Amino acid sequence: MWTTDRDDEDEPEGPVPYVDGAWGRTANPNTVEGELQNMAAFGNGLARLSGPRRVAAKVVVWLLLIGVLLTIVYGAFGIVRIW
Repeated sequence: MWTTDRDDEDEPEGPVPYVDGAWGRTANPNTVEGELQNMAAFGNGLARLSGPRRVAAKVVVWLLLIGVLLTIVYGAFGIVRIW
């Protein structure tokens, strides 16, 4: 007997995981590839923001970068002071 119904139509489809196009698959977030995917996703999200949300995100990113720079400088002065 010929039918037009498919056997798998009764089963619900599961959620589709996010797959980054550059890698073509999801990466383990605890690896370098996963961190690169996370940074790329963050950059894509930041590029899509506009208005006050974009300004707030830029301020947060700049504060993080300044904090990292101050930590490096403070550590360098600590090493020089030991000598």
